[in-house]
Amino acid sequence: MTWTQLHVDHVIPITKPELLEALKAKRLVPADFDINGFENLLPSISFQNQGKSAKQMGEPALVYYLELARQKKSEIVKRLAARLKSNDEIKSYLALKAASEKNDVSPEEMVSVFAHQFDGTVTLRITPEIEGTQSATANSSVAATLMDKPFALGRGTVSEVILHSSNGDSVTCRTSNEFIRAQELGYFAQTQTEMKIASMANETTEALRAIRDSSFAEESALREPIVKLKHFDRWSAEWVTEGLFEPEDVEGAMGLLTVADVVNAGICEVESLGDHEVRFIVHNGLDVMMRESMRADLDGDRWEEILVFHYLSAARAGGSFGHGQAVMAKIEDDGLLHMKVYPPSKTT
Repeated sequence: MTWTQLHVDHVIPITKPELLEALKAKRLVPADFDINGFENLLPSISFQNQGKSAKQMGEPALVYYLELARQKKSEIVKRLAARLKSNDEIKSYLALKAASEKNDVSPEEMVSVFAHQFDGTVTLRITPEIEGTQSATANSSVAATLMDKPFALGRGTVSEVILHSSNGDSVTCRTSNEFIRAQELGYFAQTQTEMKIASMANETTEALRAIRDSSFAEESALREPIVKLKHFDRWSAEWVTEGLFEPEDVEGAMGLLTVADVVNAGICEVESLGDHEVRFIVHNGLDVMMRESMRADLDGDRWEEILVFHYLSAARAGGSFGHGQAVMAKIEDDGLLHMKVYPPSKTT
C-alpha cells in the first residue's frame, strides 16, 4: 500500500470506540494497542465547513495509520518530552530572572536562595577552613560531619587552637566541636596570636554550626530586595562604632542611628566594599571588617537573620591587636539590623 493509494488529506478523531474495538476483534491491531492517544485519530478523505468529516477510509487505511503511529510513538513521545522540558526550562529561567531582578541580585545568587529553600543546601560566603574541604555549600548533615574534622586554618597553615582557663590550664582544639566544648567550659585565647587563630576558628565553627542548627526562613524583612552589607542605611551604627577609643567619640556618635550616619559624620570611611564584605577605616578607633557568612532563621523565630563575621583590628595604626567573632544581625523594632550574640541563648 502506498500513500497515493490512501488518498488521505487529514485525520479525524474516533468518536465511536467500537471502530477501534472492531479492528482489535479482527486481530488487525493488538488488543493492548496503546499509543498515548494516537489510537483516537483515523484518516479521512473529506473536509466539511472547517470541521472533521465523518467519512473514513476502509480498514487497510486504518490499519496502516495505526501501525505508522505505533512505529513513530517513541520518537513522538521523545520530541514531546523535549518540547515540554524546553518550555519548563524557559519558564524556570524567566521566573529566576524575575526573582533575581526583584531581589537585586544575580541569577546565580538567586539559585542559592532557592537551593536553601527547597533542598536545605546553604551557600556560605567563605569556604570552611576544614581539612579536605573545598566547597562552600553544605546542608545540615554535611555541616555536622565537618565539625568533627580537623581544622585547616589560615589556608591550611594552622591545625590547632590553644585556649586557656582562668586557673592556668590549657586545652588544644583541633576540631570545631572541640573548640565549642572548650569555650563552653570557659576557656579563652590569651595571646594576640592565639586570639587571631581563635578568630579564624570562630568564623568557620559558627558558620558550620549555623548551617547545622538553622533552617530556611519562611518570613523575611531582608528580601525583595535582598538587604546587603552595602546598604548602610539598614545597619545600626554599633557595627562600626564599637571600636572607638575615646569617650568623646562615642558621645559624638550618639544620635547617629545607622552606619550611613556614622560614615556621613566622618567618624569612619569605607576602605573597600563588596556585596558580602566591607572594610571600614575608623578614625580614633579600631578598624572594622564585616563579612557575611550565611542567611537563615538563626534563632528559631521563623524570621531571617544574617550571620556576620565581625573583626576589629589595630593593624593600620601599627598595633598587633586583632579579634573577630561571628555575630547575628537581627532586625529590631526600629527596622535596623543590630548586633546579637550567636549562638542565641537557649530559652525554656
